Amino acid sequence: MGVTIDRVGAVPLEAPLSEPFGYAQEWVTERSALLVRIEASDGTVGWGECWGPIAGTRGTVERLLGPEIEGEDPLDVERLSETLYDVGRAAYQSVVPLPALSGIDVALWDLTGKLLDVPVSTLLGGARRSAVRAYATGHYFKHGCDLDEQYERIAAEAIENAAALDAVKLKTGLDLIGYGPREDVELVRRVREAVGDEATLLVDANYAYDAPTAREVGRALESLDVHWFEEPVPPEDLDGYAHLREALDVRVAGGECHAPYEFDRLFERGCLDVAQPDVCNVGGLTAARRVATTASAHGVPVVPHVWGTPVAIAASLHLISTLPGHPWLEFDRSANPLREAVAADPLTADDDGRVPVPEGPGLGIELDEEAIARYRVE
Repeated sequence: MGVTIDRVGAVPLEAPLSEPFGYAQEWVTERSALLVRIEASDGTVGWGECWGPIAGTRGTVERLLGPEIEGEDPLDVERLSETLYDVGRAAYQSVVPLPALSGIDVALWDLTGKLLDVPVSTLLGGARRSAVRAYATGHYFKHGCDLDEQYERIAAEAIENAAALDAVKLKTGLDLIGYGPREDVELVRRVREAVGDEATLLVDANYAYDAPTAREVGRALESLDVHWFEEPVPPEDLDGYAHLREALDVRVAGGECHAPYEFDRLFERGCLDVAQPDVCNVGGLTAARRVATTASAHGVPVVPHVWGTPVAIAASLHLISTLPGHPWLEFDRSANPLREAVAADPLTADDDGRVPVPEGPGLGIELDEEAIARYRVE
């Protein structure tokens, strides 16, 4: 008998922030991650990452899904992923625990690549590019600042990020601190003025608006040469997405909150100009690759949502490297000690604003076990 899956474990990490930051839905006071560690019978280890809070997901990985694949052939990734989807659906009935499944799926791809001594991109069909252009995510709301200071600090951050990557994404949804759409548009105007006309500017509302308000904001964004308007309305408002895409000239983007079957509905109804599955939330690389195939059939480009540790970034890079067209990497520049510490060699952008796709087996990154031990919580 060949190599089998010996153990599936979850590794919870937390890092407090010296200064909280906010977006439309909440304040972020710490960065956390739930990594998945799968060890094969020969000692080879694969790593994955789950989206969202540690609570609940850890138990799902360790007590529900993980035991189902122990003793199985790790090379049979897609069959195992489908089996776990069925197990999750049977257990939860109304939902499938996609974040937990995602972390296991990514870890299986990493493990398989290491066992076969090939990069994950090769397993996914082959890389089209060795590096991916990046845009800077960040520019969150600042804690304890009045409106003018918000504008000034966010614009200053955008100037720095535009100089490094020439493309920045900022947040709207200042209702979090007591303002509204008019102030949101003014924030975008000030950032556009700060970074200049040549920089690519993207806007993410994190579903701050209802459809009529999103239409009003979107029309204002058109005059500011915004490249896309991300998550303008709540994820379940497919009517809103469809109407906005029809009404606005600015591109409508979304998908980080959507399950694979929901992407089918989004594409069928013409809701998106840009699809943004997150490999740590949609069901892993297996599901994300299938979403990308469906998106391509509908003529919709894919730019994955990425907001995690180097495990999430590396997995996303491998997927993006296989996609047609000219896809971007969402490159988080906000405070995250885990992003900087967890990998022995953090992933960085070059002078041209491109992030190399790791070349080694599996995800191609080596994790720092001492850093993991330092940030691990029980």
